[in-house]
Amino acid sequence: MKHILASERGFTLLEVLVAFSIFTVSVGILMQIFSKGTHAAMLGDEYTQAIIIAQSRLATVAIEGDGPDVGEYSGAENDYRWTTTIRPYDTAADLETNYRIAEREIEVVVNWTRRGKSHSVKLNTLKLIPLT
Repeated sequence: MKHILASERGFTLLEVLVAFSIFTVSVGILMQIFSKGTHAAMLGDEYTQAIIIAQSRLATVAIEGDGPDVGEYSGAENDYRWTTTIRPYDTAADLETNYRIAEREIEVVVNWTRRGKSHSVKLNTLKLIPLT
């Protein structure tokens, strides 16, 4: 009969189960981290697209000749809905009477819904319009 030396022994069933349990918990945690990272990247991409749409709307208003009329305009691009609000800007200095310049506050809000949650981005700017 052959004697088994202590160095030639294999792993016990308990050691294998403990190692397997540690491995599965580690893989589960890593998968959860990966999933949250992917979700965060997708949400970042959505915010980037919304900001591009908002900047585009601000640029459209900025390049219009004498300026757009005061009011609210809305529309949609893909899954994003935008609203542009143009209103007179109240300041202490009276630019309209002294310098013949009108001030307009322009606000663009872009809304979208993903996975049942509503998200939005809002950009503001001021525009000076020479009065004729």
